[in-house]
Amino acid sequence: MKVKRLKHTKRVLAFYKQNFSFKEPFQILIDGTFCFAALRGKIDLLDQIKKYFNSDIKIITTHCALRELYQLGPAMSGSHKILKKFPRHKCGHENAALEAAECFKVMIGEGNTNHYIIATQDEGTQQYLRSIPGVPVMYISGSTLYLESPSYQSRKKAEKLFTNQDLLTAYEKETLSKLNITTETKTIVNRKRKRPKGPNPLSCKKKKAKHNLAS
Repeated sequence: MKVKRLKHTKRVLAFYKQNFSFKEPFQILIDGTFCFAALRGKIDLLDQIKKYFNSDIKIITTHCALRELYQLGPAMSGSHKILKKFPRHKCGHENAALEAAECFKVMIGEGNTNHYIIATQDEGTQQYLRSIPGVPVMYISGSTLYLESPSYQSRKKAEKLFTNQDLLTAYEKETLSKLNITTETKTIVNRKRKRPKGPNPLSCKKKKAKHNLAS
């Protein structure tokens, strides 16, 4: 694998770890279209994905994705065999299977809180996932794995998070600065304030009665 591709993958993973709390083992959710492309490109998915990520990974699929391939018949039997090798992640559709694309959309939800990396060749699914912040998309080009750069929505959300953190820090600094100024001012005032003096002894003397000079 080329050094450039390794650096790219490392950079993308670092982005999702920093901004969306991804962590190892990375969960890679794959569908039948991805397995079909792997079969055509003669890619050993488990071995190649491990090398590509150079990290601890967990490749998973769903009942819906397996069911979809099975229903497509003998033409997809090779892809079905590949997909069956990976653990089934509970999707909640075991009693009423959905299309793989719809199943994955449900699992991603609004914010991909389970931090899935979606591996699919389906362009409609890819386009949908790019509209949701924090969803890495992976696909196969020829015989090469490729993890997409963060989508516009993911970058926008990351920038917003960064800006909010920066503003919060600035606010905290300003507040602390004001508190320090107030404290210093009070200290200076207290130092300058003189102790109350006692009464002026001259003002306490009884006034002498004026003698009437007229006789």
